Amino acid sequence: MITNTGKNILAKYLVGQTTSYASHIAIGCGPKPAASDYTFNNSELSAMRDKTSLDFEMLRVPIISRGFVNEEGLSKVVLTAELPTEERYEITEVGIFSAASNPLAGPFDSKIVYSFSDTDNWKYSIDGGAPANLAVKYGPLDEEENDGVINVVDSNNQSIKVFATNSDNRIFTNQYRVNRNERCRFLNNIVAMRGDTSYLSYNPQGVMLKTSVSDHIVLDQTSIDFTKNSPLDELRLAFSVINRVPGTSLVPVTVPDNVKILLEFSHTTNSTIQYAQFQVDIDDIGYENGTSENTHDFENNRYIVVGKTFQELKKSLRFSWAEVTTAKIYATITKDNLPSDSFYICLDALRLENTTATNSLYGLTGYSVIKNIQSRPIIKTGNTTNYIEFRFALDV
Repeated sequence: MITNTGKNILAKYLVGQTTSYASHIAIGCGPKPAASDYTFNNSELSAMRDKTSLDFEMLRVPIISRGFVNEEGLSKVVLTAELPTEERYEITEVGIFSAASNPLAGPFDSKIVYSFSDTDNWKYSIDGGAPANLAVKYGPLDEEENDGVINVVDSNNQSIKVFATNSDNRIFTNQYRVNRNERCRFLNNIVAMRGDTSYLSYNPQGVMLKTSVSDHIVLDQTSIDFTKNSPLDELRLAFSVINRVPGTSLVPVTVPDNVKILLEFSHTTNSTIQYAQFQVDIDDIGYENGTSENTHDFENNRYIVVGKTFQELKKSLRFSWAEVTTAKIYATITKDNLPSDSFYICLDALRLENTTATNSLYGLTGYSVIKNIQSRPIIKTGNTTNYIEFRFALDV
């Protein structure tokens, strides 16, 4: 679909006011894919026309080929790009951009902030103690049982609350997990945090609180500076919620009541001094406790992208992005009003989306949500060569 921004840029291209209306193809992982026979309603079509960015952009690659085809009597412009060989992506949305980036945004343009890969160097703090290396589990999470039940333990056979693993771990191929969209989509590294890792609540001012014994992950050598970003620019966190036990056709899966995540940036490791909080608080759509306006259908879709503008973050009085040195993440999933060890939050990626650097010659010119028979993401596996096409239909 050509977006409203795309119509304006295409018009400028036709009269020679810009050199390109389509130079790069972007792939994203934000929305739930649709069935091949699904028909978008007028509200959904209008929302897609108004889009200026993907829900969660993973990658943007240059167009290497342009063509023209006639398909079932309909003329189409075909744009082709090559995806990087080494990485893994699960694609649920595709967009066309007029340039590789917005030149007006400069170093404060959209980008991936954290990918939760090995190179990020996240560490695990237990009961507020000194951070230690994350446990890494690349083998099957259900060990030799092959029953789909997550069972990650240490050398003393004690259950591990927080660990790093791969998105393509065997456990995520379970058909019930696939149907719920439990698998993470960006690259192949995730950090899993059990539902009772932290204990989160609120004070009267709406600041999310954590107890002194809340386990969390910490990155104490981070250097980010969003000083020149607009208060209306966004941080977008992509994650999935997974069950420890996958469920079966005879035993319905347990659905969480509420999911809370606290991403806290601070000047020092003592985050009580100066901080900015990115708060996630989501109820299941069928659960009503009156404390949250945000709801999600956790029964059928476990992959979530939450966006917050910078002005929506909770900040201390003297907080400055230029002085940030530490990031911490806390996670709680509740069932029956108690933190539950029956679920995990799998952190996929954090992205900065610059939504305010206006440029009349730059933008998202085309957009589409993936549609296929099984309503599944398109998987680009690692170490494979793949091409992607985007087709514009032309008519009068």
